[in-house]
Amino acid sequence: MKEIDIAGRKVGPGHPVYIIAEIGSNHCHDKSAVKKMIDIAAGAGFDAVKFQTYEPLEVFSGKITTTELKMDYMYGHKPWWEVARDNILMPRQWFGEMFAYAREKDLHVFSTVHSARDAEFVMQFDPPVFKVASLDVTFLDFLADLAGFNKPIILSTGMHYLGEIEEAVETILKKGNGQLALLHCVSVYPPKPEMVNLNNIPMLQKAFGLPVGYSDHHPANHMDVAAVALGACIIEKHVTLDRSLNGPDHPFALDPDAMMDLVKTVRDTEAALGSYKRVLSTDEQTSRVITRRSFVARTDIEKGETLTRENIKITRPGTGIHPKYRDQVLARKAAVAIEKETVIFWDMLI
Repeated sequence: MKEIDIAGRKVGPGHPVYIIAEIGSNHCHDKSAVKKMIDIAAGAGFDAVKFQTYEPLEVFSGKITTTELKMDYMYGHKPWWEVARDNILMPRQWFGEMFAYAREKDLHVFSTVHSARDAEFVMQFDPPVFKVASLDVTFLDFLADLAGFNKPIILSTGMHYLGEIEEAVETILKKGNGQLALLHCVSVYPPKPEMVNLNNIPMLQKAFGLPVGYSDHHPANHMDVAAVALGACIIEKHVTLDRSLNGPDHPFALDPDAMMDLVKTVRDTEAALGSYKRVLSTDEQTSRVITRRSFVARTDIEKGETLTRENIKITRPGTGIHPKYRDQVLARKAAVAIEKETVIFWDMLI
C-alpha cells in the first residue's frame, strides 16, 4: 500500500489518520466566522482546513435554478450560479489572509478545485495538496491538467462506479503523479446508514493500492469510528459554527462540540486498534495475575494430608499453581500445614 506526503505529513497505512475540516460554504460570507472555525479546528486537533474554489458558470449551467436543486425554500427562485457566487463561495480576496491565518495555527490549508485555472489561482498560496470533488471524477481532461501541478491529490469517489474511478486514477497516474489518495463517500447529504457501504474502503484499497479515506456527510461521528477500523487513512467532515445557520451544508456539518468529539473519537479508535501481534499491556499483565485461577485450600489441610477434590479448589488469584497441573497436584501430599483459603505453591507439596 502506497502512502502520500502532505507537507511532510505521511498519510497512509501505519500513519495517524489525516483529519480535514471542510469549511466550504459554511463561512456565511463572514471573515470572523472563517477564523473561528479555523481556531476551533486547531484547538480540536484537526490536521487541515479546506475551502472550495471554482467559477460558478464553469461548474453550473446558467439555466440551473434553485428550484431544480430544491433550494428555492432557502434562496428563493433564482439561477444557482448566482447563489454560488453570492452565498456559497468564499471571496477570492480572502484566500491569502485565510491561508496565512490557518498556517499560524499549525494547520495545513488547501482547497477543492474544479479547473486548471482554479488550481493556478490556489497555487499562489502554495497549497500542500489539492482536493477533487466527486462531481469531477469523469472530468478526465481536468484531472490530467491537475496532475501536472505535481501536488498530491485527494480524489472523492461518490456516485461513481468502479470503472469510472479506475479511469480517473489511471489518468492521474499516467501523468506521472503518484501522490494520489481516494476518499470513499456517498453523495447524499446526509446519507442513511444503509447507503454508506463502508466496506468500500478496504475494497478500494485492494483495487488500487492507494491510501483510502472517508468523506463523511453525517453530523454524528459513529460512522467515522467504523471507517477508521476498516482502514480509512483520511477523514473529511464539513464543519460549522451552528447547524441552524442558513445554508445547504450547515445541517449535516459538525458544530464545535462535535468537532472536538471527532478528533478524540478517531484518535481513540486508532489507539484501540493496536497491533496484529498478541501483546498484553502492563495493566493487563497485572490483571492476569490477580484475576486468573490457581489452587487454593478449600479446608484446613494437615501436614502429610493428601490433596483431594474435597480439600482444594481452583479459584482466584492466579499467583499459585496453574490449573492445568490438576492431576499432578492431586497426587501430592502437604509438606506443611496449609490454612483454609491459602494459595498453594509447589514448595508446600511433597
